[in-house]
Amino acid sequence: MPRQTDPFIIKEWGGNISDRNVQGWSWRLFEGTSLGEPGVGSLRQVISQRAPLILILVLGLALVLLASRVIWLQGWQGNYWRGVAEGNRIRIETVNASRGLIVDRQGKILAHNVASFRLVAVPAELPQDEIKREEFLTSVLADVPTELLLQDNITQLSQPSYLPLIIASSLPHELALKLMTLVGEGTGLRVEPAAERRYDGGEAIAHVIGYVGPVSPEEYKAEAGVYKLTDTKGKVGLEASYETVLRGQPGVRQVEVDASGLERKIFATKPAVAGAKLKLTIDSSLQQVAYESLKRAVVANAGKGGSVVVLNPNDGSVLALVSYPSFDLNVFTIERSSEIINQLLTDDSHPLFNRSLGGEYPSGSTIKPVVAAAALQERVITPSTTFMSTGGVYAGQQFFADWKAGGHGLTNVYKAIAESVNTFFYLIGGGSDKITGLGITRLSNYFKKFGLGKITGINLLGEQSGFVPTPLWKQEVMQDRWYRGDTYNVSIGQGNLLVTPLQMAVAYSALVTDGQLVRPYLVDDIILPDDQVKQESKLLYGNVGLSAQTLAVVKQGMRQTVTLGSARSLSSLPISVAGKTGTAQTGLNTKPHAWFAGYAPADKPEIVLVTMIEYGGEGSQAAVPIAREIFSWFAQDSERLGLDKK
Repeated sequence: MPRQTDPFIIKEWGGNISDRNVQGWSWRLFEGTSLGEPGVGSLRQVISQRAPLILILVLGLALVLLASRVIWLQGWQGNYWRGVAEGNRIRIETVNASRGLIVDRQGKILAHNVASFRLVAVPAELPQDEIKREEFLTSVLADVPTELLLQDNITQLSQPSYLPLIIASSLPHELALKLMTLVGEGTGLRVEPAAERRYDGGEAIAHVIGYVGPVSPEEYKAEAGVYKLTDTKGKVGLEASYETVLRGQPGVRQVEVDASGLERKIFATKPAVAGAKLKLTIDSSLQQVAYESLKRAVVANAGKGGSVVVLNPNDGSVLALVSYPSFDLNVFTIERSSEIINQLLTDDSHPLFNRSLGGEYPSGSTIKPVVAAAALQERVITPSTTFMSTGGVYAGQQFFADWKAGGHGLTNVYKAIAESVNTFFYLIGGGSDKITGLGITRLSNYFKKFGLGKITGINLLGEQSGFVPTPLWKQEVMQDRWYRGDTYNVSIGQGNLLVTPLQMAVAYSALVTDGQLVRPYLVDDIILPDDQVKQESKLLYGNVGLSAQTLAVVKQGMRQTVTLGSARSLSSLPISVAGKTGTAQTGLNTKPHAWFAGYAPADKPEIVLVTMIEYGGEGSQAAVPIAREIFSWFAQDSERLGLDKK
């Protein structure tokens, strides 16, 4: 093959470019300093023709982009980046306020703070290499018990955020000291002192006090600027209802830090203001007596759970509010145990559920004094009206029975309340072809006057309203008309009527005083850090509008329940007691709910007591023994309550 004269063709067919004997070789041609053959030109000439235009375009585009970026950063985002740069030098730190105490009416501490330590991470200051970060965290957390770790926060450490996250809490003192030596300064981890919430009232007080827990990401976003992700917040109970009062006002520290995040200088501080102390109306001794008594009764009668409410009928102050089963509040704070918490959440008996104000149940015969009061007030009956109880009554083809086979004989209102005679209440509630009863409209109106079918307004979250059925509701929901038999059922606390134990306590408070409807409350005083006392408002919801004669008749009937009727076991107490038992049917294959509602002293009531056992059986057998223990305690220790005896 003949060699080409153009030296640049050498690269295509090989050969040694350094061989100067190659035909046509020329250093000048190789270097592009000669025009070479006519019409071919040189490499330098080609570059010189295109380079200026490309270079100008590239440089121009770069200048435009650079100028645009400078304008954007300095103009539109100048303040932001100035703040970021300053933030690298000046850091604003929040100083948590001491959470307020919670004490009972005697001043006994039920919730307080204990010193502790926690491990906090700033994700952006941790090693950004994933492997190095995992190795570092593993070495630090190796000795931290699993139950003290906050796994949800640990999973967020890969995100380059400057928001601190708690990754371990409730650290023992020795472990905290060890971790301090491991994390050092400027590593993205720090051990800091903290205050953990401790509860001393045991299971008896759990549903009243509630507990605190870490602020969730949802809560952090919803209340931007109020909380940090390292804060705690009241979740349920009074801890939640009075969160803003108990939390106090956080303080602020303005700190100079270096590039590694190490503190160099404090510029300014604003001290935190401690939270207020709550003084409750609850007496913890009475609360414990009520809880232990309820627990024994539920277990003895194979019930599912139960409730006790003790109320001062004169002002609405709650002396005891118990729900069983319950739980230890400390498993959510200083004794955090994910295993126990999971058990509580999955337990079929629902220990976290406050039955006293959240449970809705058929009232059974405890509603009968309210029905009697309505019939007396509306003059459907008089104190001397009598009906013959022969075992029940018919409504059309359906038979509505007395609980006593063969009936109770001739019955007036006193005997009807004392012996819980169903026939009497069927007739005064629903009437018959010969007798005009209240009817469902007047009956439901009186129920509502007594506070049924709506929340009481107690200062706790989770209260339910119960339910008062009406013909309109039945038509709209069940597509059926209202029958006389429906009124019969409601008149004895069955059918679709639902109440909470707390509602029944409020209703009985109106019955045993002068008809005053109270709003139950749990917090008596809010004591501020400077010792100023702010009393909680004691709201009254008006009067149910019953005459003194009506109230006297009903109270006499409830007194005879104890002296002659279904609660005779209470007659031997050293204090006069009155009340009403209730046995609320729940179905063909389940036991009834057991109720008792009463008060003491009978002549001048100072407390109203309502107790209920889910699926506990007969009220006289299951619920009355609880009442007996509580009334016995009251007879001995009533002076310690310091009640307003109007």
